[in-house]
Amino acid sequence: MSAVDLSGLKTTNRRQVEEVPWGMYVWECADGEILGQDGDIMNVFCLKGDRKALAALHEAAKHYGHGDGKAVWWSGKRRVTDEELEEQQTREKLGLTPDPWDLGALRDEAMAQRVRA
Repeated sequence: MSAVDLSGLKTTNRRQVEEVPWGMYVWECADGEILGQDGDIMNVFCLKGDRKALAALHEAAKHYGHGDGKAVWWSGKRRVTDEELEEQQTREKLGLTPDPWDLGALRDEAMAQRVRA
């Protein structure tokens, strides 16, 4: 089977539908880089549009000398510890949903089970 090139298609009236109201804001520096160090990204977990969280993220970015960037929303993303990451990788290898908190995957799985029944 060969890949299909869809780059010539144009979409109108397109909008992103978010599955959950929570996620995290990350700081994008003026040069387009996401602010972080050694794989750890500076972020704040919150509901979209949380002004207190945005202000805290901006203050932290200014503290580290990167106040000239902007906050970028990552919908449905959350922080995971190194232990959680290892567990998710194991779950994926076993054919399970890697993140047990992935609501979209849980909904899809429940719908698929109803269809099979």
